[in-house]
Amino acid sequence: MLEEEKQHLQEGADGKVHVSFNGIFTPPEEAAVYAEQHAEDKNNPLYFVVFPEADSAISELLVAGYQKFLENNFWGLTNSTQTAKALMYGYGLTGLELYGHSRGTMTLGNMLNSFKQEGVHGIANENTDINFYGPAFNVLSAVDLLRYLRDGKQTTIGFDGHKYDFVSRMIGGNGYTYETAPAGSNAWKEAWKMFTDPRNVHTCLGSVDDMCHKLYGTSHREQRPLSKSRSKK
Repeated sequence: MLEEEKQHLQEGADGKVHVSFNGIFTPPEEAAVYAEQHAEDKNNPLYFVVFPEADSAISELLVAGYQKFLENNFWGLTNSTQTAKALMYGYGLTGLELYGHSRGTMTLGNMLNSFKQEGVHGIANENTDINFYGPAFNVLSAVDLLRYLRDGKQTTIGFDGHKYDFVSRMIGGNGYTYETAPAGSNAWKEAWKMFTDPRNVHTCLGSVDDMCHKLYGTSHREQRPLSKSRSKK
């Protein structure tokens, strides 16, 4: 996405600009698939910001570790996080819907935290929505940060995460929205599938294909935090 393009993105029928941020080990063609998979309305113009893959698996994991533990205004922001900040500055008050998958949620979470570190708020309102899929960033922490950007107004974040997704559960420290899985499956089996099978609890989120639907059911995105009338998982 070029700098000039960022300033003239096309809105969807809902008046919002829709932008997706990809996870780890995700080449551009897969990032495009996830952007469509996670969007509710496929007819809206969909944009995605690619976090370039590192030249090795170890380097890719090191970059993810940097985002998880060190990325901030002091140590420096990645290009993707800076892009997310520019989008929030440009469209946070007029209409913006952001989607993050896996490591992409750290990009969005660190973007929100960067604004708070700078003391910047009032740049987002009810026209800004954020959705997390299999997040490596904690959803409730992101809710608090987005609330700060909204000048303390009550807000929620969309969350879709499986009970057996260790990225969301262990790295992100999140609950879960569903636990549908093949008969006889368990956390260890599903964790292994995340490294060996392209269809797993971490990838079969949103509007999925028939095989994902057969294995894990339909999308289970919920707004978090849950209302007081509902029990938390």
